[in-house]
Order: sequence, then structure tokens, then C-alpha cells
Amino acid sequence: MKFDIHVLSSKLNKVDTELKNIDLDDNIENNIENKIKKYGTFLDSKKEMAQLYILFIFFGLHGDIISQMPRSKPMLEYDPD
Repeated sequence: MKFDIHVLSSKLNKVDTELKNIDLDDNIENNIENKIKKYGTFLDSKKEMAQLYILFIFFGLHGDIISQMPRSKPMLEYDPD
């Protein structure tokens, strides 16, 4: 296998510049708050997963109640796969 030192060094330089950009971003005031607003936190995703889990349990247990709710269009019944 042949390695080109210029290609490898250019990749390392790209990594170095990305790390510098990340460090510069970390120095910006209120950056952590902006990242939390943009991406959320680990606990936010856990909360959303728990809400979905509870919702699916509700639909599974109370399908008869949901089927009695009024609807403007008739519900289509599908065969199980």
C-alpha cells in the first residue's frame, strides 16, 4: 500500500483547523446556551422518548376508546402484515 505524505498531512491540517474552529466557537459568549437551544440536551431526548413510549402504550391499551371517537372521515381498516 502506497501512502502519500501530502494527502495525509492535508487531512491532519483539516482536522487541526476544525479543532481550532471548535475552540473558537467555545470561546464565544453564551455559546453553550446557543448549542442547547439548537441541539437540546440528553435529558430532552430521554423525555421525548418517554412521551412517545407512553403514547404508544396508551394507543395499545385504549384502542377501543380511540375507535369510538368521532371522526370526519371513516377510518380504514388494514390487514396485519
